[in-house]
Amino acid sequence: MRGSMQAMRAWLADPVASGVAAGLLLALVELGMLGEAGGGLVLAVVGLCVGAGALVGVSVVATYAIARRLGLGRVTGALVIAAPSLALGVPLGESLFQGAFAATLPGASVAPVVVPVVAWLAIAAAVFTGGVLVRARPASHVPVALALALAAIGVDAANRMLFRSGYPDLHLTLTFATLTLGAVALGLGLARPPVSWQVRAATAVVAAGLTIAAAVLGLDDAGDRKLVATRGEDARHLVRAARAVLDLDRDGSSAFFGGGDCDEGDAARHAGARDVPGNGKDEDCDGADAVAHVAVVDAAAASSLDEWRRRSDIAAVLERTRMMNLLVVSVDALRADQLARGAAGRDDFPHLAALLDRSVWFEHGFAPGAGTDISLTTFLTGRWNPFQPVTTTLPEALAARGRLTHAILPREVLRYVPETLLTRGLASVDRVVTDGGKRDVGDRITAGETTDRAIAFLDRAGGNRFALWAHYFDVHEHLQLERTYRELLQIVDAEVGRLLADLERRGLADETIVVLFSDHGESLREDPRLPDNHGLVVYQALVHVPIAVHVPGVPARVEPAPVSLVDLAPTVLALLGEARGDGAMSPLDGVDLVAELLGAPAELRRRDRALVMNEQDQWAVVVWPLKLLVRPKDDLTELYDLAADPTEQHDLSGARPDDVKALRARYGEFPAVPMDRTQKGRRWREGQAQRPPTPR
Repeated sequence: MRGSMQAMRAWLADPVASGVAAGLLLALVELGMLGEAGGGLVLAVVGLCVGAGALVGVSVVATYAIARRLGLGRVTGALVIAAPSLALGVPLGESLFQGAFAATLPGASVAPVVVPVVAWLAIAAAVFTGGVLVRARPASHVPVALALALAAIGVDAANRMLFRSGYPDLHLTLTFATLTLGAVALGLGLARPPVSWQVRAATAVVAAGLTIAAAVLGLDDAGDRKLVATRGEDARHLVRAARAVLDLDRDGSSAFFGGGDCDEGDAARHAGARDVPGNGKDEDCDGADAVAHVAVVDAAAASSLDEWRRRSDIAAVLERTRMMNLLVVSVDALRADQLARGAAGRDDFPHLAALLDRSVWFEHGFAPGAGTDISLTTFLTGRWNPFQPVTTTLPEALAARGRLTHAILPREVLRYVPETLLTRGLASVDRVVTDGGKRDVGDRITAGETTDRAIAFLDRAGGNRFALWAHYFDVHEHLQLERTYRELLQIVDAEVGRLLADLERRGLADETIVVLFSDHGESLREDPRLPDNHGLVVYQALVHVPIAVHVPGVPARVEPAPVSLVDLAPTVLALLGEARGDGAMSPLDGVDLVAELLGAPAELRRRDRALVMNEQDQWAVVVWPLKLLVRPKDDLTELYDLAADPTEQHDLSGARPDDVKALRARYGEFPAVPMDRTQKGRRWREGQAQRPPTPR
């Protein structure tokens, strides 16, 4: 018995075995946090963690062997032993400073070189120092091992709690740091004689076999994939990395670990591909070729709608609106459910509620994504893909129609969104500083300044017809300003009320169309599927936004038609004189909402319309009341009936496969939208946003 224990201790002290043991411990922690224990999930998590731990152990063994074989000194040997860290340090250095703020920090331009080199040297120094300490005082190996174990626990805790939805390469690095610290702590603490190479090889083979089994059989169940994608921590980072490594055709999807790629030899076929209807190919790997949606064109209804538009009362309204001013009020990160009728605490926002109540309020309004960049550019271009060359933006079209154009925009928004596109066609722009102390860290409440600058513009405008856009940003900064989301919305509400009161005081309220919208919603940490704030996914909390249009003299009501921010540009143009709202900016993807605004008979309005949302990790299609959500890299499909289930709790995808197939086909109708938010992607967007040269 004692001999068996000694053998076990000797085995566990070996780097490969200690790496496997550290991986197994991490897997147990991860499974405990997930709270599930299905066979496929257990296999996947254990296989991933054990495989990663074994990789750490093999790296240690290999580098120590190289150092010994070459007869390297302690310093040079420590550098060789630390060299595997470069495999993680290089991608970390390339990604860590991609954010608009991070890119401005000192040394950001050399981070791809500095970060991996500094990490490598720091690890080498730790290896050298630890070796010297243990050799000088052999008894110190136990306290050093305990310190390393505590460090492993601390690193894993930080990895789970900090910036959960961002910096994926940093999270992956911290996962491997946890495994390395744990493995070294275990091996150093036991301090047993080395095992034979046969035992070490057997350990590596068993670990590899477990990982291969996990790659082929693990995460085969959609529920397991969803759990890892939405609630996982170390497993989520490891499976992302494993799929990327095993993505043989580099199409962004993998056939392993439930990635859903049905053909690793064809980059045109994967879980995120658009399935071209009727070509006999299953591009999106859902098991069948897409069937084209056949739009039903009701010629009689279209003709009747034209006749309705020519009615004297409708023509009179449009003749009156043609000469009106325009005020656009956008509130960053404002969720629609905060202002819904009957919502708890709606009275806390009396001015926004009153504006909605005297407007045509589209209660099923959708942002085209969960980020400011895609939403504001979609609003300005009327295109589903706003990151394409556009001849005329909405402000340019308004300026051509004789409006004095002006916008008050946060400086932070101008950094993240193509400034060129946001400012095209504006006669003047006020840039509001929201981050006076530290760049991109909100430290100022700016709603009052936004209103002050809007009022100052109205003073300058005099009797000129105008198009004014005021973007209120404070709600977006609720995690940084040490105020609650609702407290900041109350401040914004009061300032919007002050701006509207100033319009009234000037006698302009009856001459000004007011458009209210938000660019995206916000996570309030109520749903584990959501990121820390917004972006990445397109669940309702992040894309269901208030959209309302107040036209003086037009009766207020709640309009059930599902609409998107893509529709605002053609609607504004229609109200200001375009016959169909698209002449100045043609071609437009959005539709003008005059029929909905002015109460056309229900039988004459558009039916069976699809809306699309795109984000980095997920896309969605809405054909009311159904919403299909797809995470391509995780091969996850969800279907919800928004009328019955507005918070998306009851997935119907398994019960209604025909609806899933039909909505997948509808997604193929829309253009691809590049969601690259890296520095390279932002530079490309700025280039795309340049005004095309005027033809000679």
